[in-house]
Amino acid sequence: MQAASARTLLGEASKRAEALLTSNVSGSTAPSVDDLLETYTALSVRLEVAIEDLNEAAPSTKRHRGELAELQRLARSLVGEVLGPRLLVQERVLAVVERLEELGPVSALIDQAPSAAAEAVNLERVLLYRIDDGHLVVDSLYSRSDPVQAAADLLRLQTSAVRLAYPLVEAEIARRRRALLVEYDDGDPQTRQANYDIMRWRGYVAAPIVVTGRVIGFFEGDRRAGPEPLSAVDREALDLFTRRFSQIFERAAMRRRLRIQQHEMRQVASWADSRTSELSDRAIDFTSDRSPTDGDTAPASQTASDIALGDLLTRREIEVLKLMVQGETNAGIARTLVVSEGTIKFHVKNVLRKMQAANRADATSRYLRLTLGSTTLEPPAAQR
Repeated sequence: MQAASARTLLGEASKRAEALLTSNVSGSTAPSVDDLLETYTALSVRLEVAIEDLNEAAPSTKRHRGELAELQRLARSLVGEVLGPRLLVQERVLAVVERLEELGPVSALIDQAPSAAAEAVNLERVLLYRIDDGHLVVDSLYSRSDPVQAAADLLRLQTSAVRLAYPLVEAEIARRRRALLVEYDDGDPQTRQANYDIMRWRGYVAAPIVVTGRVIGFFEGDRRAGPEPLSAVDREALDLFTRRFSQIFERAAMRRRLRIQQHEMRQVASWADSRTSELSDRAIDFTSDRSPTDGDTAPASQTASDIALGDLLTRREIEVLKLMVQGETNAGIARTLVVSEGTIKFHVKNVLRKMQAANRADATSRYLRLTLGSTTLEPPAAQR
């Protein structure tokens, strides 16, 4: 009974380890390092209990020695061939991800992501796709052994986009939202593998980048020059790396969005401040505060062009425009009007937008045509 009980204990530990290590295949998440360590500890304890039980049951029989050897072989197999490699790989992945978190900007993350994935999963080549309007677009390609060829391949890859649809492997990954180990003979590689004519994958791992519940891209990588073929451990490692990268990317994108919103709010505040300055600096007299409905006509000195500009631009913007026409730089206009150069840049941007001008020269041309009386400027309805 004790020997049977010992085998039962170790059998339960084996099943627990296998279930934990294959949990991501059923669609949930890959096991964490803490989970693996807990399983390793439980397995070791149960092995010790099993050996003690067998020693007490039949300490000197040949059968007992054979059972002990089998139990020890099973334990070594689980720890050395299943748990151990995954522990080492996941520790390496987490160390690389920790460095990625320090980069910050979205552009830096995209630039460094392929080489980081190659380091984390021990891959030779890594390709980073993004999904743009239902198409696969290559952002970057990393090659550990041949960066020159990678640069040439990247130029070719970026000349065309591949539609994300069946029977591409990426379409299946996007639907399942989990990493895959793709073998060369997994269907026709020319129709199943995107950009096969350039990449020539013999076998590779691929994982989806999921942000806010939506697949926005993929990591794909192979190990052409490596001595060991790709395995489930590599698939799990890329899956872990990609999920952690997705979290970092989402946080970086949110920070960038907040910075843009803050910049826009500062522009609005600057505009409001300039408008307030105009109102407070305006001279108070009997005529300037009268509205057109008071029955007064426009002063004789006020030309049609002045009226047209006044309908389109603020007084300060007209002053800026006239100085622009004279060829003044932003710095020169700022000195003349005794304001900051940043405020002038804001006014220039508004002048170009309201006059629907492509640049300063275009705005000058429009102003001259208006003042010469050849045409009038009509602001868009949204800007009146």
